[in-house]
Amino acid sequence: MYYANDVYEILIRSRQRILFGTGLVAFEAANCLLGKPYRLLIDGFLVSEKRDQPDQVMGIPVYDFSSAQGVIDKDTTIFVATMGKHLPSIQKALKQHGYQNIIPMTFESDLWSLIQGNTYRENRLAQKLPYLTLEEELNKGSDGHRFRENKIHIYTVRSHMDKSLSEELSRFSWEIPIQAGAALTEQRICEVQDNTGEHISHKNREYCELTALYWIWKNDDADYVGICHYRRHFELDQERIKRLAGSDIDVVLTLPILNFPSVREVYRHDHVEADWDCMLEAIRILCPAYMAEAIELQNGNFYYAYNMLIARKPIFDDYCSWLFPILQYCETHCEKKDNAYQNRYIGFLAERLLTIYMKHHEKEYKIVHAKKHFIES
Repeated sequence: MYYANDVYEILIRSRQRILFGTGLVAFEAANCLLGKPYRLLIDGFLVSEKRDQPDQVMGIPVYDFSSAQGVIDKDTTIFVATMGKHLPSIQKALKQHGYQNIIPMTFESDLWSLIQGNTYRENRLAQKLPYLTLEEELNKGSDGHRFRENKIHIYTVRSHMDKSLSEELSRFSWEIPIQAGAALTEQRICEVQDNTGEHISHKNREYCELTALYWIWKNDDADYVGICHYRRHFELDQERIKRLAGSDIDVVLTLPILNFPSVREVYRHDHVEADWDCMLEAIRILCPAYMAEAIELQNGNFYYAYNMLIARKPIFDDYCSWLFPILQYCETHCEKKDNAYQNRYIGFLAERLLTIYMKHHEKEYKIVHAKKHFIES
């Protein structure tokens, strides 16, 4: 395994392999572990109680705490494959029933990201497509050729509504905080705000971190620019940034998100499907050369999430010049949502559009993958 070797060893040695949960995260985790490169058997899904639960998922039995007695060993390792918000109550319930070996593999967890990274890497190699990691490429050096050291600005998007975090952020001190949606509040939390210069700060409720992306596009002139979030960060340090600045890397992306049965189907499950169709219509009208990648994305199992990237500024600019007209079309033609979460649809669509753009240009750009660290609130 390239990522998470320690957990892979636990899975290999385990007499039983149990996933807690039967929802989308557990379904995707099971697909990952059953397929390449893992090819592991899953012995069961565990839930608190069987009410409204199926007897099997993917042909694998589902147990509740009662039916698990005498079937699931108390000392087995339980992998919690759910949304992170459910983790505290699940851990409490597991310990109350005697299960002490618990490993969170929740949706936002670093572990789940790494497990998906192994699956994606195997998928690329099976298709005889390159899979480059930031660590491997930086360790190669430049084969004796010295590239000039470029200026890099990586912004971390903040909001006046940010939650308190469980970690201090000193190791990410190289990031530049930018306040997104600054036009919508009098509060000021960052030295840099997205309502200065040329901006769309007032659209933040729909555009999310993209108002900061737009600001960087229009107002920053560094050689490389990038964007991450106050809770989601690239696993970088000053030394790696310095080496990136002198490298031939064009784009840094996070490890992709895995979706089963397909990217479109999961979007339909989580969001408003009509918005997806509007996005495809925008691509057909505005940039039909990208339709093949759009269809490949919607029928496939992976996409680059969170609108996180680091790119050479000319590439970043080209991406934004392509992206924002599509989003403007969607904003004009999609219905406004009463639900505040679903009204962030522009940001959700942009995550998938990032993948379409990068797929279209992957033979032109040297694209590498970096680990992401998620900080709990």
